[in-house]
Amino acid sequence: MRELFAKLFFSLPNRILVRLSGQPPMTADGGRVFDGANQLLLLTLLKKGFLSLDLAKSAEEHRKTWREQIKEFEKPSLSGVVCRDLTIPSDNHQIRIREYQTKSIEADSPALLYLHGGGFTVFDIETYQSFCEFVSKTLNIKVYSVDYRLAPEHPFPTPLDDCCSAYEWLIKNAHSLGIDSNRVAVGGDSAGGNLTAALCLKNKIENKIMPKAQLLIYPSTDLRAAFDKNSQYSSINEFSEGQVITREHLKWFHSNYVPDIEEMNNPLASPLLAKDLSGLPPAVIITAGFDPLRDEAQEYAKKLEKSDVHVQHKEYSNLGHGFIVADVTKQVRIANREICEMLHTVL
Repeated sequence: MRELFAKLFFSLPNRILVRLSGQPPMTADGGRVFDGANQLLLLTLLKKGFLSLDLAKSAEEHRKTWREQIKEFEKPSLSGVVCRDLTIPSDNHQIRIREYQTKSIEADSPALLYLHGGGFTVFDIETYQSFCEFVSKTLNIKVYSVDYRLAPEHPFPTPLDDCCSAYEWLIKNAHSLGIDSNRVAVGGDSAGGNLTAALCLKNKIENKIMPKAQLLIYPSTDLRAAFDKNSQYSSINEFSEGQVITREHLKWFHSNYVPDIEEMNNPLASPLLAKDLSGLPPAVIITAGFDPLRDEAQEYAKKLEKSDVHVQHKEYSNLGHGFIVADVTKQVRIANREICEMLHTVL
């Protein structure tokens, strides 16, 4: 009932929703105008201190607080989708993977290995349950969500190694899992987008089997950018504050993941810095107009194209960072469906 009410409420005319937000329409460079429903949602969340950063608190304290806050967006399990948790080895450690599939799934199904967002530091596979269910049902594919270890307790390259182990395990066990090893894509959002790009680069460097495709949803591609007050990426300056994710968040996330800022020059930490992107899988790259990571993700799309990698890039100019999990608004529901359609074309 609450979900239905939220959908009905956020379906009110744009001008009414903007008025209810208490501020004029939010705008950005390039003539971008924030969607009214998402403006209201953003400003309401900021007033509640949603994902507020307190540097005096530990990462674990933030995880507990933010996990409670993000529950506002949790929904009942999607009908027709079933899931189970699996445990796999990674570097003498055990990590969890959650498998999603529809009840009508066919043998030798395509699959998506999903790497969740959260700045390498927070969130988990529970946070992305609804999105993974939606992808599985919309495309009738199996989705495997990876509960990789988090920074700062497990800094670079441990989270990346966990994701690579999960991909290798998926390919190795494709037959018993009922998936087609030649149609396994890897995808993720934000930090998960970074890990996706880095996984593809690492497999290229080590001459390993490539994913069928890569899905990068508002990915972080240059970890150094947040620390540069004169960054070449105008979006990180334009949205340094006033959004759910700010420059300070990014600095905290990225220093948790890669404590030595010089190590951020490693292309496996900052994929945009790779000298050679040729031979990488087809890419679907999603950016948001109101997102500090927008421009570095766009640059990665351009660099892939220059390397003759097939790229589909779409900017949702009226949405902000993290939108895929906030699907109470019409524009986000449309975007999530379009993301699935774009992924389908490369699977």
